[in-house]
Amino acid sequence: MLKKMLLAAVFISLPLTAFATPEYDACYEKAKDDDEVALCMKAETARLMKDIQEVYLNVSKNKQTADWNNGNGLLSGNLKNMYNNWIAYRDKYCSLFTKASEYTFGSESFDRERCLLNLTLDHLELMQNVILNANSGGEEDDIEDE
Repeated sequence: MLKKMLLAAVFISLPLTAFATPEYDACYEKAKDDDEVALCMKAETARLMKDIQEVYLNVSKNKQTADWNNGNGLLSGNLKNMYNNWIAYRDKYCSLFTKASEYTFGSESFDRERCLLNLTLDHLELMQNVILNANSGGEEDDIEDE
């Protein structure tokens, strides 16, 4: 039981440092339990989804990627297919993650929202790299992890 509580404490603390928007921080500070933290994560995921859609639109407008898209932004084409496939993968993966975590970390809603938030944040970072590469003039900067 102590191990379970320690793991939950570690995973509860991750979102506080990883996302740190003022709205998220305020929500997190007011949260009284896992289910309330899950609501904070759900709101942050929604905010990140808007950012992802903006990045997709920027990718669709970039002259280097527009031909590859073969469509109209997020309305049609490769980007629309990629976005829909990513959403389907994310949702299915988090369903599996939540089931596998059933007796491990926090509440079901906490586990699901934590998974959705983490994968959404990862995807945003990956898509931002596409924009960076497209705007770099073809030269890719490698950033080594320390």
